[in-house]
Amino acid sequence: MFRLQKVSNYGTSTPAVARTVLQSHKLLQFFDRPDSEKEAAVSVLFELQRHLVKCVEIRDQLAAEITTGHLEAESKGFKQAGGGAISLPGVGDLQSKSETFLQSAKLAIAEAGSLTKPFYGKGFSHKYHKFLAWTETKFGASDDFATLVKSWEPYVKRIVGMRNAVDHPADWPGGRLMTTNFDITLGTVGYELVDPSWGLTGEPLTPILADFDAVIEKTIVLGENVIVCLFYKLKGNSPIEILEIPLDERDQDNPRRLTIGILGT
Repeated sequence: MFRLQKVSNYGTSTPAVARTVLQSHKLLQFFDRPDSEKEAAVSVLFELQRHLVKCVEIRDQLAAEITTGHLEAESKGFKQAGGGAISLPGVGDLQSKSETFLQSAKLAIAEAGSLTKPFYGKGFSHKYHKFLAWTETKFGASDDFATLVKSWEPYVKRIVGMRNAVDHPADWPGGRLMTTNFDITLGTVGYELVDPSWGLTGEPLTPILADFDAVIEKTIVLGENVIVCLFYKLKGNSPIEILEIPLDERDQDNPRRLTIGILGT
């Protein structure tokens, strides 16, 4: 079976998100299932897309403010504001942006976990431990579908955990969601700007923008992988398979990487 478990060079723009969801929509046409079930799955895919587009909107706004901050620092330097203080640029409502991004990412992940419902009557939302238990019971622990869900469970747990740290900060064992705006560090040639970062209490903080990009990319691929697994379960006896388009053969204006081929050709 052809499986996709790694991120790809899709990009994180709104058109890229729309095209990749449309790609999964096209794969549904080859499912040997009633149109009503496939239409229900399309509805799930569009909800997944809607939440990812929100992630992209927040990411793009953050990226624009970070770029502006760097331009300000390059043109004005770290101006003294009096009393030896250093003036730094800032991203507006950084904590709110991070919290909203996590909520939309969690909702997108939940839609990927619900793609089974139109075909099997069971969806799992963001509860991938239940998703895993179901795939192992229905198909076997060594089945490709179970293996795939298991491989993605840590990623899902991380995103859900970060959002839970927002919703239940007093009760969540992982701590609170922490964000830091622009900062400075003393480098070899003087002060250097440090981009906004985030993380849970007690963890090393990591750059927010790079993490936003990774979450969008991974969530796209997660949804795609679930569709691929469903394809092989539900294509019936059709002699078809999913093939990956080589990177150098992909349309640069349409980052589609999957196509349908005939088995053995």
